[in-house]
Amino acid sequence: MKTIGVLGGLGPQATMDFEVRVHRESQRRIPPRMSGGYPPMVVLYYRRPPFILGEKGLPRMPIEPDPGLLEAARQLGAVNDFLVIPSNGPHLLQAEIERAAGRKVLSIIDVTLDEVHRRGWKRVGVIGVGDPFIYTRRLDALSIAHQVLEPERREPIDLAVFRVMEGREDDSDRRRVHDAVAWLRGRGVEGIILGCTELPLLLREHAEAADLLNPAQLLAEAAVQLALD
Repeated sequence: MKTIGVLGGLGPQATMDFEVRVHRESQRRIPPRMSGGYPPMVVLYYRRPPFILGEKGLPRMPIEPDPGLLEAARQLGAVNDFLVIPSNGPHLLQAEIERAAGRKVLSIIDVTLDEVHRRGWKRVGVIGVGDPFIYTRRLDALSIAHQVLEPERREPIDLAVFRVMEGREDDSDRRRVHDAVAWLRGRGVEGIILGCTELPLLLREHAEAADLLNPAQLLAEAAVQLALD
């Protein structure tokens, strides 16, 4: 099997959740052999933001990679067959990360949009941190209509996500995400992309609803498949 390199820690809880999903998908697809029935996997927890940040903790424009992120990618590329990043935003730097690693990145954005296409959705809701343009620009290119949160609804979601990263989320943070999902459903979307890997952690079991796409789960499934190919 190929070795999976995980550029994680962005944030840490979402990386741990992704690791669990990889192992569960492996258990589903690979005959168990004690601890040997899993793809080899090297996980690096990068402990800094991937971007140079500006106001409100959001990326400064134009987006620039934190130099340490590319060094982390180089280290992973030396010992893995391909990379995954269980976070959506850093895929804005996918080309730079691939050059530094000398390895391909299995894109969480690509596997999610592939699933949108497979389901035949024509109008999609997207929730992310700030403006989720990493998805909406691609949806525009695919001629798929989309609905995002109004600007005043985004900041409470951003704060809830950051609190998950810090291990400080509470019921009010979970309610904000539930309310955001309900608001998008009320706009007639066929499904919703949970475009930040902390959002399923806030939704808990409700993230399994049929009209919600969890990119971390889709990435875990695709990573196991690629490791087996």
